[in-house]
Amino acid sequence: MSSILSVAWNSWDRIVSDATFTILDSFGWHVHPISELTRGLPAVQSPTPLITSLIFYATVVTLGRAQLVRQPRINRDPQLLKTFMVLHNVFLITLSAYMCFGCISEARRHNYSVWGNKYNPGESQLARYIYIFYISKIYEFVDTFIMLVKGNIKQVSFLHVYHHATISFIWWMITRVAPGGDAYFSAALNSWVHVCMYSYYLLAIIIGKDSERRKTYLWWGRYLTQMQMFQFMLNLCQALYCSKFSEYPRFLSNILLVYMGTLLALFGHFYYSKHIAKSHRAHEKQM
Repeated sequence: MSSILSVAWNSWDRIVSDATFTILDSFGWHVHPISELTRGLPAVQSPTPLITSLIFYATVVTLGRAQLVRQPRINRDPQLLKTFMVLHNVFLITLSAYMCFGCISEARRHNYSVWGNKYNPGESQLARYIYIFYISKIYEFVDTFIMLVKGNIKQVSFLHVYHHATISFIWWMITRVAPGGDAYFSAALNSWVHVCMYSYYLLAIIIGKDSERRKTYLWWGRYLTQMQMFQFMLNLCQALYCSKFSEYPRFLSNILLVYMGTLLALFGHFYYSKHIAKSHRAHEKQM
């Protein structure tokens, strides 16, 4: 049985790898040669583990949303789910803080400037932090699975799924080709934003559905979204700068430039719908 599975996986790996590298090469995104610092780490050399995870993620999201449309779930969270959610958020707060300060510490140790740092194959510890950051993006698929189990179909939006599905692939390319240099900035910044974001989620779980307590302790939700948008703006500026003045792989900076533009547009629309348009509607009702 194990030999059959091994043969099947090897065949699947050849198909996925050949297709992925062919498509990337057609865009001029040459993800080779692979960095010696990450060559032997799981889910780096071949794109197949990540692509398989993305197919599984897309399948669960599609089937989960379809099920919730047919039969909406009563929004009751069993204690076991709440306990898991608390542990999940505590873990990601801790991991995000570890990655943030680890990347900053390594950048300081190697005398990095804010932007414009080339990838150095000798910086093995920074490569490890970048690798952990990449793997964390796959683990964060659990965010979506929790939303589906809770029946929060509105939270499983195009923005949410697009961001979770695409960011992992971008960081696979970074981890494979240049796990260091200018990548430290995005990893550290995003990790800090996630410390704040998962702290907010954790607080929301602990507080529960009491509207008065939520107003008292979760008033900073809109500022969290503003922080996320400010992050994307900084990354956009970084991509513009690095695409012109950095020795970091140019194609990765160009990808970052386009990607951050899409996230700014999508998060901007989300922010307007949730905080600005909603306030206008509430004001009009009072008149």
